[in-house]
Amino acid sequence: MAPPLLEPTVRDWSLMPLDALASIFVSLGAVEVLMGAGLVCRSWLEAAKLPDVWRAVDMQNHEVVFEKDDFVLCAMAKAAVDRSDGQLRVFAGMSFVTDELLQYIFERSPSLTTLRLTWCDVFRTRPINVIRESPVLELRTLELDGAYMNAGELADVLARCPLLEVLGLHDCFQINDDGERALREKFARIKNLMIEWRAEPIHIYSSDYGNDDCVSVPDFEDECNDYGNYDCECC
Repeated sequence: MAPPLLEPTVRDWSLMPLDALASIFVSLGAVEVLMGAGLVCRSWLEAAKLPDVWRAVDMQNHEVVFEKDDFVLCAMAKAAVDRSDGQLRVFAGMSFVTDELLQYIFERSPSLTTLRLTWCDVFRTRPINVIRESPVLELRTLELDGAYMNAGELADVLARCPLLEVLGLHDCFQINDDGERALREKFARIKNLMIEWRAEPIHIYSSDYGNDDCVSVPDFEDECNDYGNYDCECC
């Protein structure tokens, strides 16, 4: 008589150890966790709130960044910063990053070491004041791609970052040859200073709130309420 067939074992992913889940979330990236991975069940949300998951927040290389309204993206970035509990070390963002968001990051991220911004019109008066008022800020690597700032504005920022070791400027067309020479002379202390132009200047416009593809404010509230308050009955 043939032995009975055993039914395949079904793994309950909600019972995975939190540290294992956290490692998976780190590999997925901040955007994937905020968009759904951290909302599967109660235990997954608990793991998604561990500060270790949010030491590096990359919001540059994901299709969601090109699909969502700037308001939603800023809310996602703030949620990630809050969950990092001061342990955020790397942040990368695009044109949705505002002065207000940058200030939010600086004020809550004393361990920040790397900042990468693409096509952002930031670093005006308020962020400079935040840098001045945050002596523990470790901003060691700064990369700006297509930033709308001249050499004088950038010099004001660099003067507040005495620990900066790496500066990468890509397609920052308001910084001319004279400005580049002045920066190199004034900030010779920066070990790795790279300035390059890869393309002709282009214009990037923020999302139009009237566009049908954008998320309206009410939709945003429904979609983002659970970032900090998710209550699941499935496990």
